[in-house]
Amino acid sequence: MSIIFDAVYATAITFGSPYFLLKFITSERYRSGLAQRLGWIDIRERKKPCLWIHCASVGEILTAKALVKSIEKEFTNVDIVVSTNTNTGLSVAKRCFDGKKIFYFPLDLSWVVDKVLNAIQPSCVVLVELEIWPNFLIAVAKRRIPVALLNARISEKSLKWYRALSKISKGFFESLTKKENVFCARTETDATRLISLGIPEAKIFITGNMKFDNMVTDVPEDMKRRLLRLFEIDDADKVIVCGSTHEGEEGVILNIFRQMRARIKRLRLVLVPRHVERANEVIKLIASLGLRCIKKTSLDRGDKIGNYKYETVILVDTVGELLATYSIADCVFVGKSLVPHGGQNMMEPAGLAKPILVGPHTFNFHEEVQLLREANAIKIVQNESALLNEMMYVLEHPDEAREMGRRAQSVVMGQRGATGRNVTVLRNILLKERTVSV
Repeated sequence: MSIIFDAVYATAITFGSPYFLLKFITSERYRSGLAQRLGWIDIRERKKPCLWIHCASVGEILTAKALVKSIEKEFTNVDIVVSTNTNTGLSVAKRCFDGKKIFYFPLDLSWVVDKVLNAIQPSCVVLVELEIWPNFLIAVAKRRIPVALLNARISEKSLKWYRALSKISKGFFESLTKKENVFCARTETDATRLISLGIPEAKIFITGNMKFDNMVTDVPEDMKRRLLRLFEIDDADKVIVCGSTHEGEEGVILNIFRQMRARIKRLRLVLVPRHVERANEVIKLIASLGLRCIKKTSLDRGDKIGNYKYETVILVDTVGELLATYSIADCVFVGKSLVPHGGQNMMEPAGLAKPILVGPHTFNFHEEVQLLREANAIKIVQNESALLNEMMYVLEHPDEAREMGRRAQSVVMGQRGATGRNVTVLRNILLKERTVSV
């Protein structure tokens, strides 16, 4: 069972060791939490039953906020612990779930997984979205710990991959389909794919997307005013916020900014790279194109933009401030979509009633994009030229832009309720297994 996957991982690590070593030396992301990833975490005090909620990164953590509140309200005699895969996820989790045990998810090696399970001793495991790790699921199944996969989504590509794993390992297939488990799918399509994977239809529930329940629809005015003062943005300025940008996108955006400045004199650009550690790389790119740059951390320390603010790009090099930054935008571009990496969460600016532009590569957010397209609440561009034209149109037609933003917000409001439906399913499994008391 687990030995198959341990062997696969060992082979991958062996052949990829030069790459992993380089990343370990040069990237803080790879070094962060290594001890915890290898199973060295504090042993939980076992006075109460434990619900282990795993969220891959920031998006899943924000998705789980309302779920955790609902569970805490109903089940008072339960410890909730939260794991994540990324350093940014860990940082956001500590803010969202203050006082709870937060840690890095273990590497999917059987001995590491066993060590962490021994330390945590969970009564139930909740996996948010499609976080399926073979050795972890096999180990949990051996201990007869129920697993609830919430907000489950599965692409055709993932479906083929999990089918292959099921054929390789009978243990993995049995860990997925064991009777204790439940699956809360986001859509009927996701449910159909789970059934085709061999999961019993009776264990699958279509509950919707919890992300909508956690979408902020208003940022406090004092927070907006503070950012506007910090960024030295005047009422007459036009503000473009480009969020969650990835390598290959900032250059395109900066070229567009330079062209747009000839037509819009009071134009401001705020860049929010998805990975903070890329800040210096982006600063060099900005300088190479003849533009100025100032980091938000510098502004926080008291630095000023000065007399050249209309040729100065503001670089947000902090974690957890993307939503507040979106709130001051006249036009939003959501990154990881001009490059073929699947997009980032465009529902955050939608909740704030902002006009949204994305590139053609949004396959990780197919459902969200479809909802926004049906409401005429998003613009999808294919290339740099189209992005330039759409940005110009949004800024030169503010009334239409506001209507576009209102339609986007209506989509968010109309999709709420999934958290309550998921709690109902989770309540049944918790009470049936008698893992917690109300």
